[in-house]
Amino acid sequence: MKPGLLIISHGSRDESWVTLVEEAIAQAQWPQGVAVASSYLECVPGRDIQYGIDTLEAQGVNHIGVIPLFVSAGSTHADEIAYALGVKPAPLCETDLEPFQVQACVYYGRPLDGGDVVPLAEAPIDRINSGVACVDCAEPSREVTASSTYRKMNEEQWSDDSGLFVRSEGQEELLLDMIEARLRGLGVRPHADAVLLVAHGSRYEPFTSRWHSSLRRLARRLVQRGACAGASHALLCCEDIADAVQRLSHVLTSSQNEMGWGGRAEQLAVPLDSVGGMDTLRIGADALEERIMERRVAVIPVFLSRGYFTSHVIPERFKDVSVLYDGEALLPHPALSKWLQQEAVRLLRLMKARTS
Repeated sequence: MKPGLLIISHGSRDESWVTLVEEAIAQAQWPQGVAVASSYLECVPGRDIQYGIDTLEAQGVNHIGVIPLFVSAGSTHADEIAYALGVKPAPLCETDLEPFQVQACVYYGRPLDGGDVVPLAEAPIDRINSGVACVDCAEPSREVTASSTYRKMNEEQWSDDSGLFVRSEGQEELLLDMIEARLRGLGVRPHADAVLLVAHGSRYEPFTSRWHSSLRRLARRLVQRGACAGASHALLCCEDIADAVQRLSHVLTSSQNEMGWGGRAEQLAVPLDSVGGMDTLRIGADALEERIMERRVAVIPVFLSRGYFTSHVIPERFKDVSVLYDGEALLPHPALSKWLQQEAVRLLRLMKARTS
């Protein structure tokens, strides 16, 4: 077995977008002796996914671990790429992406939020095993059950034969570190200000539900970690961002009796369109002081890198609503390089277990 790693992200016509992604990849400590390539779904000439596959296979790689560099398993792109690589029998949404030419066995990883793009229940055992596709051994009629190898992928720490050792921090924890850095950059006051997480999202199921589930967990964890007084989320594709900000602001400025300021965060984890209009809420020690303090809402784009959406689309949606916003995305941040290392080791262990 000769393993290789292929990092796939969306791509952008904005060169600075690509630069930030490439810098994060370059700063990762990749396992010694493992070939690494990076590709883009679109907008980056000469660096498409087929190019990445060909680059690795030209070096003799016959087992490719694919790291989908997307924020969430709710990404339709992560799903269509998995299909085009042969790790799932059909996409969950319409796609123009044609199947790639690949001779190697493909092992499909997880996006930043840790969600499974290829659930085991969908996967035929010989062609797809825990997100694995061996193109020369298809038998699509058989079902798969979770193996001990798959279950061990969530162990506390991983290492590989190169000596690289990575302690697993939950993938969401690393994503939260990146978001919290943005809160500090905006001067968010943990005891007074709220956060609205804005992601691109999708209009189509099951992707919409995946986005909501992931963002709701992130919002809850931000409050539980003491990063902000309240948190909610909205999807750019299909929700009113200004309205979401106003509803979150209303919750912050409402009285204790009206909105239940003494409630625990986990008790107030409700959908955005439910009573109060926010997912998570926390009360500090001095409720009276907090009620009279000016409360602000910070809008955080849950996007990897700066681009057209963060610079133009999101701020245009605010209308005349006052928010804390600076147009910055999650990168640059060292946590992404750490996550890449972590996912690489997990995939390499999966390769080793499957071929031993």
